[in-house]
Formats: sequence, structure tokens, C-alpha cells
Amino acid sequence: MSISSKRIIFSLAAGIATVFAYTLYVCIVSTPATEDIAHWAILMLIFIIIGVVLQVIAQILIYVLFSIKEEVEENVSGSKRHKLFLQTSFIEDERDRLISLKAIRIGYACAGTGLFVALVALACGAPFVAALHIIVGAGALGSLIEGCASIYFHERGISNG
Repeated sequence: MSISSKRIIFSLAAGIATVFAYTLYVCIVSTPATEDIAHWAILMLIFIIIGVVLQVIAQILIYVLFSIKEEVEENVSGSKRHKLFLQTSFIEDERDRLISLKAIRIGYACAGTGLFVALVALACGAPFVAALHIIVGAGALGSLIEGCASIYFHERGISNG
């Protein structure tokens, strides 16, 4: 498995942990009234900040762990090949950019569909909070699908079509 795939897996784990923590908090610990939109907004902003911090920690952790692994392999084998591999493995080339663009397109399609579903829900008389959660959930699902597509394209390859 490539370092890009491992990096994406760490990022997905951080995102899933954030969504799980938000869901757990809302369902078990504290459920604000559906009319209190300001409280919902503050709660979501807090969890967005938590998610960003988790993403940064996950990326730092993957780079540190990968560097330690490569250093240990270099010490065991006595080869300088690992040092060169470590320096070039974090460089993004055209293939990585193409994979990123295709995966982002898939993620945006999911998020856009969620926005459409939320608007339909509002038109049918659903509460504002339900629409808000549909939009946020679609964004989270889009991010998850985007990460899975990136891993798939990194491991299986991608065509230029």
C-alpha cells in the first residue's frame, strides 16, 4: 500500500472519529431544541474545529511514523535507498493530481446531491435542523466517498479518459 493511501486512511479515520463524536454528543449527551439554530451552529463549529485539529494530528502522525519506519529499515539493511525514497515519496506528481481531481469530483457530486435533498426536505416542510443535518451529513459522506475513491485510484490505477 502506498504512502498516499495510508495518508488518506489516517485522514478518513480522523473524519469518521469526528462524525462519530458529534453523533454521540448530539444523541446521548446534549440535544438542543430544534428551534435553537444558534446553539446548533455553535455546536457544529466546535466539532469542525475538533475535526481540523484531528486532521492535522493525523497527518503529523503518519509522517512521523513513516519516517521512523524508513529510518529503522535503513538501519537494518544499511542501505541509503530508504533515505531517497523518503525524500521523494511525499512529492505530488501529475498522477496524484489527476487522482485528486477525480476523487474531488465524486465527493462534490455527493455533497451537491445532499444539498438538493435538503432543499427538497425544506420544501416538503421538514424542520430547518433536519435540512442542516442532511447538508452536513452529505458533506461528511462525500468526504468519505472521496477518500475511498482516492485509495481505489491509487491502488488500482487510473486512466486518462
